[in-house]
Formats: sequence, structure tokens, C-alpha cells
Amino acid sequence: METMSQYEVHDCRYQGLGIRVEHSRYGLNESFTWKLVVTRESTEEDLENNHYLENVGEDMWSVVVEINNCPFCGKELQAEKSEEIDFGLYDSTGISIRIL
Repeated sequence: METMSQYEVHDCRYQGLGIRVEHSRYGLNESFTWKLVVTRESTEEDLENNHYLENVGEDMWSVVVEINNCPFCGKELQAEKSEEIDFGLYDSTGISIRIL
């Protein structure tokens, strides 16, 4: 079975702002997999409360979870289902990015 090895975004009309479903290698492992990415961008108020942030719209944190199907529309994305799901929290609200 052929596996995809390129970046792609699943266009789902049900997902909200700050949420995307993408096929990538986004730091979790070496192979391309489908992921749910939820990102929180900084606001003017965040800049006032955190001197590490410089611009409105910067990514403050992202949660990345490998998925087999789109959680919003149910579309099957992975031909071969992942049984071990990786996830990560990328927090850039401080001096450096931490991967938890």
C-alpha cells in the first residue's frame, strides 16, 4: 500500500479557528502521519501579561495529536490505522519552546 510523504491539510468545514487537520512530520516522529493541531495565538492582552511574547498572533502553544480519522467530519484519513498514537504539547510562552 502506498503511503503519502508530503504535507497536506484536510479541508473540513466543521473545524474551528485555531484548529487544523494536517498530514505532516510535525516533530512527533520521522514519518508523515495525520494530526489534529490545536493552536492558541497571542492577543494584545497576552502581550501585556507576558514579556516573552512580541507580536499579536504568535503561537503561544500547540497541542498535536496523531489521528486516523477527522474528528469533525469523520473522514477516514489513514489507509493504515495507527495503533500507537503520539501526542505533544509545544509551549512557547517562555524563554524557550518546551516539548512536554
